Amino acid sequence: MDSLSRITGYVRNFFTLDNWPTLLAILAALVLLILVGLLVYYRIRKRRHPGTLEIKAGSSAERKALKKEMPASSLTGIWKEFLKAIPWSIRPNIMTYEHFIVFGQAGSGKSTLIDRYTDWQGHARQFYPSFTANPLLQIYLGSKVLVQEIPASLLDDTSEAARRALLKLWKPLFRRRKPTVVIALNAMELSPDEPGHLESLRQKAQMIRGKINLLGQICKKPIPVRLVLTHLDQFEGFLEFSRFLAQGNIPLKLEWPSAGGDRDRSGSPGTPVEGQRQDPTARTDRYDLSGCLDPCEEHLTRALISLPADQYLRAMTFLCQAPRVFQDLSLFVRSLQEADPLSLEPEITGFYLTSQAEENLPVLNPFAPLLTAEEISKIDPHRRHRLAAAAIGLAGLLFFGAAYFHGRSLIVERQRGLDRVETDPPARYDQRMHELLPAVYADQHPVTKVLPDFFSSRNREITHRSMENIRELYLLPELDRLATEMAAKPQTPTGAVITIHGFEHYYKGSIHAAQDRAVYLLALIYATRDNDLGQLIQQNPTSWSKILNLPRTMIEDYVHNNVSSSDVSLAGKKLSFRQSHGAVDDPNRWMAYFREIRRFCQQPFMSRMEFEKLQKDTEQFLGVIQQMELYDLTVRLAKLLKKEVPPDIHLDMIVIQESELRQEAIKNSLNFIKNSSMNYPETAPGSGLAGLLENLKVMLSYKDPRAERDWTFRFSLGGEDFSLSARQWKDLINRSRINAFLRDFVNQHQRQDGLLFFPSDQEFDDLIMNPSNDGRFLFIGSARVDGRFTRDAVEKRVRPILSELPALIESLPIDPQGKKHVTNFLLKEVDIYGRRYAQSYRRYYMEFDIKAGSPGALRFVLSQMVLPSSPLREVLVSIQDNIRIDPGTNEYMQIFSRHLSEFDFIKRLMGEQKGTFPELDRYKALMEQMLADIQEQQGQGEKRDKEESHALLKNRLSPLGRIAFAILDQEKDSYVNLVKRWLESVAVPRPWQDIFLAPVWQAYFLGMAEIESDIAKTWEELRQADIQPLQHKFPFLPASGEDVSIEELRNATHPAGHFRRSFQALLLPYCGEEGQRWRKRSSPYNVLKLPETMLPTLNAIEQLGDVLWDRDGKEKFLEFMVRPAPLPLMPPREPLAALSYLYVGDSAVFGFNQKPSWKRIRCSWKDPSSAAVGIEFAGRSRSARIKRTIEVPPSYWSFYRLLQKAKQPAAFDRNRNISTVQWTIMSPAGNGEGVSLDIAFDIKGDPWSVFKLPR
Repeated sequence: MDSLSRITGYVRNFFTLDNWPTLLAILAALVLLILVGLLVYYRIRKRRHPGTLEIKAGSSAERKALKKEMPASSLTGIWKEFLKAIPWSIRPNIMTYEHFIVFGQAGSGKSTLIDRYTDWQGHARQFYPSFTANPLLQIYLGSKVLVQEIPASLLDDTSEAARRALLKLWKPLFRRRKPTVVIALNAMELSPDEPGHLESLRQKAQMIRGKINLLGQICKKPIPVRLVLTHLDQFEGFLEFSRFLAQGNIPLKLEWPSAGGDRDRSGSPGTPVEGQRQDPTARTDRYDLSGCLDPCEEHLTRALISLPADQYLRAMTFLCQAPRVFQDLSLFVRSLQEADPLSLEPEITGFYLTSQAEENLPVLNPFAPLLTAEEISKIDPHRRHRLAAAAIGLAGLLFFGAAYFHGRSLIVERQRGLDRVETDPPARYDQRMHELLPAVYADQHPVTKVLPDFFSSRNREITHRSMENIRELYLLPELDRLATEMAAKPQTPTGAVITIHGFEHYYKGSIHAAQDRAVYLLALIYATRDNDLGQLIQQNPTSWSKILNLPRTMIEDYVHNNVSSSDVSLAGKKLSFRQSHGAVDDPNRWMAYFREIRRFCQQPFMSRMEFEKLQKDTEQFLGVIQQMELYDLTVRLAKLLKKEVPPDIHLDMIVIQESELRQEAIKNSLNFIKNSSMNYPETAPGSGLAGLLENLKVMLSYKDPRAERDWTFRFSLGGEDFSLSARQWKDLINRSRINAFLRDFVNQHQRQDGLLFFPSDQEFDDLIMNPSNDGRFLFIGSARVDGRFTRDAVEKRVRPILSELPALIESLPIDPQGKKHVTNFLLKEVDIYGRRYAQSYRRYYMEFDIKAGSPGALRFVLSQMVLPSSPLREVLVSIQDNIRIDPGTNEYMQIFSRHLSEFDFIKRLMGEQKGTFPELDRYKALMEQMLADIQEQQGQGEKRDKEESHALLKNRLSPLGRIAFAILDQEKDSYVNLVKRWLESVAVPRPWQDIFLAPVWQAYFLGMAEIESDIAKTWEELRQADIQPLQHKFPFLPASGEDVSIEELRNATHPAGHFRRSFQALLLPYCGEEGQRWRKRSSPYNVLKLPETMLPTLNAIEQLGDVLWDRDGKEKFLEFMVRPAPLPLMPPREPLAALSYLYVGDSAVFGFNQKPSWKRIRCSWKDPSSAAVGIEFAGRSRSARIKRTIEVPPSYWSFYRLLQKAKQPAAFDRNRNISTVQWTIMSPAGNGEGVSLDIAFDIKGDPWSVFKLPR
């Protein structure tokens, strides 16, 4: 920020009105630099890009027109030869002439045309020569015209060399002026009867167009073209026709029609514009020249009068032949002006008819210039040169004037600053005094470095005064203070040391002794930029600044700008120097230090803490040596000062004292140890074991140049010999560095995750299950295996490290304990990686599954699984490819490989033989067979199943149902058992079998759904046919007035009845009898679902059947255990209840006024019988007994009808399992009207329970 503020302030101060001379000089210099830069750029661009237009040759003959390739400067050389012959005084004038370039084939009359119309020979006689010596290019200087004749050989040359030569000739000439092209055509060659004539004419036009394109590229404008027909005198009647025109002063020049008026919007010549009325007699093709002489027909009447008849007839003959000639000329013009997006179309401005025999007529001149002689004379060819010279002179004047005034302003400013300093000197050397020096001022004003110095003597004077000010204001007063201090206190030896050399020695501290500081100050006072004192101070300015407590900037400015010490005066300075010696340290400390180093060299390694302590001690010992070196330098300064100081200053008292510590080997050994380092390469974050391996290689391969030679530092201290081998010390440092590096690496990665083999988690592509979909359709699973757990990762990252790193660790120059520590770390990392590797593929394997929600989906799944590239096969192949890793003999790879042993079954399963997998193909065959069974027609299934068990049941099932039924029935050949037997044959462990059983279980689930639907349908049919008729009749429905028939009971409950037979045929396989009760049969995954009322109804029917039928299917009596209740008590004077009774058919139960007991009654339900319940009364006077009964007429269910007549439904006591039934009977009338009595009987169990069926 300080530098930025200083720069900003400088820029702000620079752009002021006071610096206008400087700004003006800078502006002039910039203008000159820009002009020079543009000139250099133009020259370079001219050399690198001579042109881009290429012209292709029309035939092989034309490509070989020149036998030798034309040099690029050949035509330019001809032009220079032409200019050499032109006097200097008129060269600029001829460049103002109008330039013509003549093209034409050999024999076209170019030279004759130029001779006749330019008068170049006449100018040559007047010392205005032309240049016609070189056949490659002729240059003619005529009256107001300059003509270049291009020979036929150059015209037909379409080579790159010819293009470069023409561009190099024409670019300087026509960059600012536009030449006129004259095309000479031999009229006799326009209408021959030879084959290929028109094609030859078109090629000639293209050759000329190519050269014109070069001119257009240079001028950036259309090039004007004049067409000249020559040799017309060979046509009959042309001479008579031309003489007639000459006599009548009629010009034989035909104006060329404009391009815009005769061309339609599409650019095609000759096409009329839509919507515009066309004159049928008008020519619509601007290239059609057949009627170009039509304007001359108006002069025929005059010719008939003025010409003799024979001449008139010959003239008419020419006019009749001319259209044919001009028609061929039209093809030439069309080819010449053919539209080209890469070039400008030439502009034909004139059409001339010439002959070889006619007189020279001015009106027929094809080289007539557009400028008159008067206009040419007014052109100043030297105007640009004069302007350029004036601009350069003005710029130079401005430059030197600005340099003078700028230098003067700077001198005045410095002089004022110096005066201010001398008037009010600062307490310490500051920036103001620093900026007065010329070098500093030049840095602040860089422009002065390129400007001439008009005030060198003034600059030297200011510099000299500045040096005097520094001495008088700062150096000499400091010397006085030191002299006073030296006189007041005794001198002390040299103190701590500081940097004094140009080499780095790690010196510390400062000098406090006044005598030593006085020596350094005297050396500064007498130092110049050239003497030895000045050179020494310039090498160590910081040291002098610390010693003398003076600004470093002042010291550097003084030494750099002081040129002489002869004007230094120490008059009146009293300096007394006393005898002084260098400090000597106790050698015992040194001996203990070097003994410790000897002990370290014998150890396996050195800890970082020990090394840091040793470095600290080394710095202290180096400080002692550098103290002595400092004192030696003080002695050297004293010797140098003897040549400069006055004789009254005695410096002979400063002498050197010898010591064992001055041995060079001691200093070198200390510096060698100090420069040692235990720093090791930092492992890049995330680089892991690869970074560890690379760093170990670097550390092992690094050779310290200082230890290449086995230097030995030998010295003696206190009578004891010491030696330090550089190689031995470096080996110790290297061992210690490697040991520290390994321990730090292990400590940084204590939480191991097995991924230290990989510097990046993006290096390898992940293995993705179902990569083309979301893993939710049929073959489900979206497992992803990290790319670092792939075979590619193992081979590229893990194996190379495990192949190289263990051996490298074993070869490390460290102790066995350190090697073991790193080896255990690596073994653990490999073990963790192997576990995670196996876990990744276990999860990948387990997540694959099949989910087919319909039979159609299952068929699709099976059809995919039997394909050569089934999804299951892809999963297995992916796992196989990544677990088939050969550990070889590498111990670490074997540890890793042991974790993959659980996948050995995949290796057996995917054993390849002749491009196939036999074991997997067997599984595919099972899936293919199951697919065929699923797709099997029902009729085929019936025919096949007639001999099987449960044939009737299976015939009702679909193919999927039969597959599921076989699994449910645990048939030996069910697909579950078949697949399991196959899995056992290839030793697939149980936890890994589900992926292969998945299609079968999917078929089982779908088939069980169909079976459950069939069960529900079958049960409903049986229920409606056999059970439902019972539920609506008595005694199953007590409220019903219709008794159930024996036949209906037989169908529903008889062991051979319809219900039993149908159940056994269609539903028995789904049920199991357990404890005389029907239960749902156990099934895989317990997926079987039966109708809700099926098992309760089945058990009720089973219970009812056991009651009604014996084992032989014969009817059984209904038996009940009945016990009469105590007889009711009668009111006084009423008959007594003597007996209660209940009978059904032939069975009866009687109740007395005694302890009741249980009696069995038997009811026949196959034959009608009656039932009754009643009480027998006895009179109190022993009169006849009276019975009161409730009777039921004979029926199959009379007992239940009797129960139905009870006072209320039987009260069932569940705890005692007894039902109590009460009937109400009116007693016979005695003295009263009779009373109602309740008669009760207990029945074991619930008599109605057997007839209660679920609904």
